Amino acid sequence: MRAARRRTGRTMPAAWLPALCIALLSALPCAGRAAGASCGAPERFAWVAADAAGARSGRLDVVELRSGRTVQRIEVPENYFAGQADGGVESLDLNNDGCADLIVTRDMAAIGNRMVTVYLYDRARRRFVPNKALSDIGDPTLDERDPNCVIGLWRGGAEDFYSSRHCWRGGRLVLVSDYSQTPLYDKASNEFACYEVVETTYTGKRKHERRRCTKTP
Repeated sequence: MRAARRRTGRTMPAAWLPALCIALLSALPCAGRAAGASCGAPERFAWVAADAAGARSGRLDVVELRSGRTVQRIEVPENYFAGQADGGVESLDLNNDGCADLIVTRDMAAIGNRMVTVYLYDRARRRFVPNKALSDIGDPTLDERDPNCVIGLWRGGAEDFYSSRHCWRGGRLVLVSDYSQTPLYDKASNEFACYEVVETTYTGKRKHERRRCTKTP
């Protein structure tokens, strides 16, 4: 992720509100992983810590429910929720292929910024594969307007945030638009001046930016 990103916990414009449709994985089969050849058999997920102290590194075992057989072992170098029985793993179909993918939280700041590692389910290989493009997005979730798109969010303060919208195009995740809000202050008096709002859309190699200042977020 770019170090210069700015974001906030304040309510975002309605068009940018992501769908809060993340379900925690447990010993029950993942709802998004229907049985069948396309997405594999229903599975459960078990966290195995690297040592007895329950370190934040370890592995995630993917276990087939019917047979009890471990079908994949995923090495996880950093897991913020490693203390939970299922490793705090989340399930969400992030590429709109009908199969649930895995999200592991690497770290989380006090302000709410969350860094994740995303594993997409590969139908052909029947395995979860790490995806760098999605893992580089802060706190990714589905766009409620279009399941083919993902929303990212990064906070810089209580009233300072950056949000990005990425959509799948020909098997590639492409940045489509982003939105940022930053409070500005008068240099002489240090009093609040306005919120600088920057809305940017990307079409191919073209970039269109709209910048404005508003007294209300």
